[in-house]
Amino acid sequence: MRARIILTVVAGLLAVQGCADATPAPETPPPAPTVGQPVVLDARVPGWETAAWLAEDAFCVRVARVDGKRREGKENEFAFCDPAPEALDTVGPPLLPTKPMPYVAPLDPQQREIILVGPVRGAVTSVSVTMFGQTATAAVHQLPATRNRQIGAYAVWLPRNGGERDGMDLSDITAVVGYDADGNVVTQLD
Repeated sequence: MRARIILTVVAGLLAVQGCADATPAPETPPPAPTVGQPVVLDARVPGWETAAWLAEDAFCVRVARVDGKRREGKENEFAFCDPAPEALDTVGPPLLPTKPMPYVAPLDPQQREIILVGPVRGAVTSVSVTMFGQTATAAVHQLPATRNRQIGAYAVWLPRNGGERDGMDLSDITAVVGYDADGNVVTQLD
């Protein structure tokens, strides 16, 4: 009986010691964005952020000044909402429904590159876009969506070329490839 009591006391002391050595509980993560709330995709150009969100049946992109130079006026914020591709309206396998679209702002300080933003559906974690023989890869950021849809967006910077509107044409994009978390190709556009 005495051995059992000693064993119980030792076990209790070990349990208390284990609790004392335990690491603190992780901090609560920030709340997830809600549908219609912009999700930042890119902040490469100092003082500017490019964000995307879903608004009813639209895929929206906003480019805004976020530094101390922000003033009222259209030169400080640009918002574009286009009809969302129909494929985003349903749950389904990984998909790149369209080529990424070019946006005139923010301008690359040397104006040699242009930002392109595109949507994805499903388990796509990164996207590579090839234009003018150069490839850029970006992470996919999940956008809040309803009806169990998994929708994301990405932003890449690629070289401009004179002649066409915004220095490029969609036909200049020769490949768009979507990858899963393991690096496997799960969808592509040519």
